[in-house]
Amino acid sequence: MSPIRCLIVDDEELIIQRLQLFFHELSLQEPLFTLAGVAYSGAEGLQLAEQEQPDLIITDIRMPEMDGITMIEQMKKSLPRAEYLILTAYSDFHYAKRAIQMGVSDYIVKVPLDEEELLRAMRKAADSLQQARKKEEELRKLDMSIMKNRHRVFKQLFRELLQGEARSAQAEEIMLSYDMHLFQDRYCCLVIEMDQYTTFINQYPLSDQSILKYGILNIIEETLKQYGNSLACHLERHRFIGFVSWPHLHSAKENEQKFWSLAQAIAGNIRTYLKQPVSVGIAPPAVGWKEMAAAYAQALEACAEHYYAGEGTIVTPCHPAVQTARNEGPIRQRLLELAALFHREFEDMGEVKSRLHSIQEEARRERLSRHVMTGLLKEFLAAAHNRMAHWKPSVDELMENSLPDMSLAEQMDYISAYLAGKLTGRDIPLRPDIAKAIDYIETNLSERLSLQMIARQVNLAPAYFSTLFKKEMKESLVDYINRKKIELAVELLKVRNYSNQELCDMVGIMNEAYFCTLFKQKTGSTPKQYLKQMKE
Repeated sequence: MSPIRCLIVDDEELIIQRLQLFFHELSLQEPLFTLAGVAYSGAEGLQLAEQEQPDLIITDIRMPEMDGITMIEQMKKSLPRAEYLILTAYSDFHYAKRAIQMGVSDYIVKVPLDEEELLRAMRKAADSLQQARKKEEELRKLDMSIMKNRHRVFKQLFRELLQGEARSAQAEEIMLSYDMHLFQDRYCCLVIEMDQYTTFINQYPLSDQSILKYGILNIIEETLKQYGNSLACHLERHRFIGFVSWPHLHSAKENEQKFWSLAQAIAGNIRTYLKQPVSVGIAPPAVGWKEMAAAYAQALEACAEHYYAGEGTIVTPCHPAVQTARNEGPIRQRLLELAALFHREFEDMGEVKSRLHSIQEEARRERLSRHVMTGLLKEFLAAAHNRMAHWKPSVDELMENSLPDMSLAEQMDYISAYLAGKLTGRDIPLRPDIAKAIDYIETNLSERLSLQMIARQVNLAPAYFSTLFKKEMKESLVDYINRKKIELAVELLKVRNYSNQELCDMVGIMNEAYFCTLFKQKTGSTPKQYLKQMKE
């Protein structure tokens, strides 16, 4: 159990000195109690309690300016979970009755002071505090469990509704069981998508990805609450869905102002607190469960505008997305012509980049849908891949599953880097860019290394470089760097008994707890245990 921090409030100097000596002797025998401070009046006690946040307050009753009972009444407003002991020279029934009414833990006469009785009362108060802390922890875990279950239920419910697998009557029954009446009034549907998702999944380990996504969901939920009755859930991979309803506004202008303010708040908060860019699409107001699927489709289409517009795009009903084209024939033809250029003697990557840029600009003008344009790029890659397959027996596989999560600009950068890598490395058994990256990592192992920093050193797009590194090295960039840092830490321990913080500084890991976790994952023991085993 964590120590019980105690505050003494008494106007008698001799009593204060006696209690300070009591706590000093008690600390040598029983470290459960620590003295957080002393005050000589009720007013001073209030001020010190606000500053120190004690667990147990031991106070006299009759003091200048403010008596102990009045002080406790005011103190309970800011310290409702604290325990209170009254230690007084007056066995007045009136005071005792008021103390009992306020739930004071004990009422002890201090003339003469019975230290054993005081210690018994303090232990009784400590038991009450321990039980209260235990109950709070159980309630916290229960709340977390309910919240997680709530998110799972909503996620499954919305998926089934949007896929037509669940009826609106079933959905309404489930929502009412969670005391949610959202879809009985006018509401709007929002789709929030993470921009740069491919970079995100390559930059962070899986456990950190889950934490960050949960953080994004929390920010969306907290922001929506400020605008009305709402709920949100993580729908899939990089996509979140939210709903919010508010009293009917009188004009389309008022609606638009609220839509725009809400979308900006969500995107701004996520970027500020988690450094993740997102795009937001909002559908026009809808009513009832039957309109939900259509509202989601409209919000999804609006959010897809960032495919052409870039990260941080916001699309609202009064600022709709540009209509997409249906004729993909001309762009498909240009991509197939580009794929036909790839033959063994072809070396002009400048022409490839120029043509890709031209196709990108034509795609922006034609506004093919994200789904259609991504499909065309996959066709092009398959055609180019087949023509390049004879250059090198073990051709790297392109992570095509990453393309749907990228904007058009990201897709073009990714493809350009991939093709450049194929052209420059077709006759070289080992990739020079990966070798250069490894050399840079090992030279700067004591620094904080990032995906963007290393990719910049080898002139590759971060998303493509991360995928390429994992394919070549059989482990992710993050895992490789962490493994090398821990190997360096092990070598340092063989030389001298460094502290954990010294090792952190020397291998470029800022967080000591994270360093110890990594060390144990890689070696099976903590740094101290490893050092002990090595000595044995």
